[in-house]
Formats: sequence, C-alpha cells, structure tokens
Amino acid sequence: MIEKVNQLLFFDNLALYYVLREIPPVVLARAFLTVDSRLSGSLLGLMDVEQRTVVHALMIKENDDDTAKNDQSARALMDMANELIKKGIIKKEGPHFRGVQAAEDA
Repeated sequence: MIEKVNQLLFFDNLALYYVLREIPPVVLARAFLTVDSRLSGSLLGLMDVEQRTVVHALMIKENDDDTAKNDQSARALMDMANELIKKGIIKKEGPHFRGVQAAEDA
C-alpha cells in the first residue's frame, strides 16, 4: 500500500497505466497541478496525443488554486493505486511496484 503520492514514482509503466486508465481526465489535470513533475511526466508519457490534449486543456481550466480539490485529486491517484494493489493488478516488489501483465491480457 502507498501512503504518499510520490510513491507512484516507484511504479513501472504498466502499473502507472493501470492507475491512469481508471482516473477521469479532470482529476488527472488537478493532480498534475500539484504532484511531482517527474510523476506528471511519466503519466503524460503513457497517454496518447488526444488524452494529453484533453488533460492540458483541463489543467488550464482547473488552475484555480483550490488546494482542497487539488489535494483530493492527488489522493484519488493514491486511492486508485491502493485499490489496484488490493486486487492484485499491481504487485509490490521491494520498494517498487509492478503491473501484472496477466491483468492486461484478461
């Protein structure tokens, strides 16, 4: 289980992809406003062009300094990651987290 949003930096691309596909774009946009830029970059790198365009537009729209909403969005990333860990879709291996390929194939 993760306790801080920056622990998502220890997720491999498949694990991040699983988290990414479960989070609405508006929540991602708000989270990107406050999370570590390395995490934002990793998530943006997993998106297709259309997804990136939508998230960038929403980042501009949602950039209102509403700290509570931004914190809730970052928390949503953690909650989704923890849910996927509970389901066995993401596995912890030492300090790292790996997506389970079989979950994608199913």
